Amino acid sequence: MRVEVKFSSKRFLLTLMLCACSVILLQNHDLSRDASFTFRLLCLAAALLFCFGCYLPSVFLRKRGEDILSVLQSRPKWERWLITAFYCGYFRYTAVYFLLPYTDMFTKKYYTEASPCLIALLLLCCCVYAAFKGANVITRFGIFLFVLAMVTNVMLFGGSLSSLQMDADSLVPRGTLGDFLRDAGYFLTPCFTAVLFACLSGYTRNFRLRQPLIALGFTGLKYALVLFFITFAVGEYALRQDYQTFVLSRAAHFGSFSGFESLYMALATMSVFMIIALLLCAMAKAVNRNGSLPVIVLFAASVFAVHFAAANFDSAKEIFNSPSLLNLLSVIAAVVIPLFYLIIGRKRYA
Repeated sequence: MRVEVKFSSKRFLLTLMLCACSVILLQNHDLSRDASFTFRLLCLAAALLFCFGCYLPSVFLRKRGEDILSVLQSRPKWERWLITAFYCGYFRYTAVYFLLPYTDMFTKKYYTEASPCLIALLLLCCCVYAAFKGANVITRFGIFLFVLAMVTNVMLFGGSLSSLQMDADSLVPRGTLGDFLRDAGYFLTPCFTAVLFACLSGYTRNFRLRQPLIALGFTGLKYALVLFFITFAVGEYALRQDYQTFVLSRAAHFGSFSGFESLYMALATMSVFMIIALLLCAMAKAVNRNGSLPVIVLFAASVFAVHFAAANFDSAKEIFNSPSLLNLLSVIAAVVIPLFYLIIGRKRYA
């Protein structure tokens, strides 16, 4: 087993912030149709506040110099393997949850002649290599992705300024309880980053409580800007199309120069790539085989098998298109289990 080199907590949280960007990049008719822009901002604020709460149990574990996977190493064997099995199942589910819409969007919007399973296989091969190199290398790559994200955002938002048409009706909070539950539930999905933090934060150094708060704040700003320009720059046209952020990237323009879907695609690809690579790292760490190539390949193969089934059978696909199920599993993995070990750890040290 390879010992992971400690790396900056700031860099890790930056990487998790960029992973969370995939939620809005791959949004596809997941939000309520009739809610106003201001109402969605309220849903976004409530959801991200809950996401921050999901970090807190792992934050307190981290203050003790531990993460949930390192805590499990001192537990009885049956208990360790039971919790490890849950986390490995969660990691697979989350990987397929993001891989499915990505491959669907890629083949529908960018390269229609490609097979979704072929795209998934190629991306997973890249993720295997990254996971083999370790979380430290992945977070270094996050710095490059941050630069790419800044360039993409400037092109998307700057290129949409001339198309803005403000609608006063959209600025008035309007929505039902059902709209709130649907939109807030979707904006809650970034809490999967709290699970990655719970499992991999033991590799980091110089952690501060404000770091996840800042990361979620910038995530919320990104989401709000995307929603703003989709609502007021492309409007009803985007709502009728699949993958509204892709539509925004195609509609953005500077004079006669238009269409930034290649930048959007690169950002979406890198975001999903980092999610899956970190999940593979967490899987290997969960079974105490960090850096083991055969183990990482085996986990990646299981992800591909589940993706293949979900891509070809609608009944399986529905399971992996449920934000509610992802949120439930994320809360168990990021809050319930770490909180349990935090409580029994305090009793031990009392």
